[in-house]
Amino acid sequence: MTSRLDSLISWNADWKGLKVAVLGLGAAGFASADTLTELGAQVLVVTEYAPDEYARLLPVIGAQLIETDRDRVAPTVEGFAPDVIVASPGFSPSHPAVRWALEAGTPLWGDVELAWRVRDKVARPDGTPAEWILVTGTAGKTTTVDLASLMLIEGGLRAAPCGANGIPVLDAVRDPAGFDALVLELSSAQLWYLGLADGVGAPHPIASVCLNLGEADLDWHETAADYRDAKATVYRHTRIACVYVKHDAATMRMVEDADVIEGARAVGVDLGVPGPSDLGIVDGILADRAFVENRRTSAAELTTLEHLAARGLAVPELVVDVLVAAALSRSMGASPASIHRALEGVEYGQRGEVTAEREESADGDEGSEEG
Repeated sequence: MTSRLDSLISWNADWKGLKVAVLGLGAAGFASADTLTELGAQVLVVTEYAPDEYARLLPVIGAQLIETDRDRVAPTVEGFAPDVIVASPGFSPSHPAVRWALEAGTPLWGDVELAWRVRDKVARPDGTPAEWILVTGTAGKTTTVDLASLMLIEGGLRAAPCGANGIPVLDAVRDPAGFDALVLELSSAQLWYLGLADGVGAPHPIASVCLNLGEADLDWHETAADYRDAKATVYRHTRIACVYVKHDAATMRMVEDADVIEGARAVGVDLGVPGPSDLGIVDGILADRAFVENRRTSAAELTTLEHLAARGLAVPELVVDVLVAAALSRSMGASPASIHRALEGVEYGQRGEVTAEREESADGDEGSEEG
């Protein structure tokens, strides 16, 4: 079966008849089941709780549902004998079903790996799938994802924020409108599952960032080291820019240790004067010395602190988010002018802008998808 799973790296691959157990029925779980049934797989959803909004749709899409208690999830999955398990982010490594899968050697994917494998469903005009930009951290993810998406859109690209606190990435991948870039907000739970991915299942993002590393969520991760290692997965296989906040030693070490694609480089961000390959501030001007032709002698002006203050973005933490978003969008070719224009339409915290109706969480959706 491993050889067949290795061949499943396209929407157009032969998914028909593949037996898949989906764990959980929240937004990510339903999107996984919906995607897999559309591909022709045989899908069984096993969950501890089935919300009516999703449960009533499963027969319509052709998936089976078994709602059971925590201790019966693993035996139920074992009885189904799946070729692969796709787990929702709420299923932690300590969950009996996850432990069973790891011990039994049954392939275990998260929704993000599944999305990466079928990312070519709607191609760009040149025939290639959308680029991925990955964002994680303990705080600031939603703001950064929204800002980077706005900057890319202002630069003329079709971009969509998705992931932990927004549209499930599988829904974005299947959107018939198609995108040039998906900006993914990833929780440490989603990244833990990505850490299991090897070879064809592991994303190769164009750019990535871990904004910060706060206190570990030990209700989900077994140790603080496990939490840190999950977060560090965000940088793996990055192709162009590993963005990090320079005053955060933990994330700097993540970048130093990352297994990246040859040619990728570290791009530092802070509120001081930027060095070559950094973004920072010079005399009240947000400046880019990472994505200019001569990084040692020149810089590009992005915006000013005065401009940000008029839009409620001058708080130091938000300025860092702006700089990180700018670095991510610059990795895809967004111009300084498009970044400035995007920020002209932003007033942080007001309804309909940046984080409109999207609540910033402490760390993504750990525990929210277990069902």
